[in-house]
Order: sequence, then C-alpha cells, then structure tokens
Amino acid sequence: MYPVPGLQKRYSMPAAHPLSPEVIEFAMRRALTLAERGPADNENPQVGCVILDAAGTTVSEGWHKGAGTPHAEAMALALLPADVDPHALTAVVTLEPCNHTGRTGPCARALLDHGIGQVAFGLADPGAASSGGGDTLRAAGVPVTGGILADEVRAFLAPWLQRQGGEARG
Repeated sequence: MYPVPGLQKRYSMPAAHPLSPEVIEFAMRRALTLAERGPADNENPQVGCVILDAAGTTVSEGWHKGAGTPHAEAMALALLPADVDPHALTAVVTLEPCNHTGRTGPCARALLDHGIGQVAFGLADPGAASSGGGDTLRAAGVPVTGGILADEVRAFLAPWLQRQGGEARG
C-alpha cells in the first residue's frame, strides 16, 4: 500500500480549479526533470510528479526510483504537508497514473484516496494492465487532462516505450 496510512477518506470532489496552461507546462517540465532521477534502464518507466496548490505553487514532488519502490505519485503524496487542502491540489504527472496493483498499489486509487482535486499527465499509460487511471479518476469526478507536453514526454520516455513494444497516446 501507500506510505501515508489513515488517508482512506472519501471526499466529494469540488468543481475544477483550473491553473493556467503555462503553470501546468512549467510543472510538467519540472516533473520531467524529477523523472530523470529514476533509473533509465529499469523495467518501469522514469516518472515524475509535481503537486501544485490552487495558486500554482509546488507543495510536493516525487519520482519513481525503480521497480518495487513507490511510484512518483505515491512519493509526492507521502511528502504532502499536513495543512494543505487536497481538493485544491493538482497532480502533474509525466505518465498517466497507473490503474493496477503490482508490487505497489494503483496510483489512480492513491490520488483518489488522498482527495486530489485535479490531475494532468503527459502520456497515457500504454500497458494493457496498467492503463486507464485517467478514466478511473474521471469516473470518480476528478477533472483529468492528458497530453500535456506530450511530444517532450514521449521523447523522454522513448527508450522505455520501445522496450514496451509500443507508443503511448497523448
């Protein structure tokens, strides 16, 4: 499970709190920089996550350190300050939050359990078992936007995508 126990609360999702495209793109570029910290030749992708408050200020960050370790979203969620309103937060992630349980739990579920108000990602997850996190979030009422800097994220993830035998959608 995820490293923050006791946050399995149910929240009613507020109306979207859109941040400017420039703020989201800036956060995505930061998420790409964070993703570079992960191992390039790992079976799992290099993923970065930046969590912004309603003003566009970064309140937490995370990256995936490799197979079997917490995913970028889980790391960022674990480092959130206790005094933030999760409904007012936007998670910006290089790859669509995963939707399956492997060695770790599904990131889409972790974002829901924490009450994150909005999610933006670069590329859809190409995995047959891991894709669909965006749909899971949307079904729960969370505004989700995909395709943020998709060309840059695709170029960054190209080696991993080739190892997967396919392309990810924006």
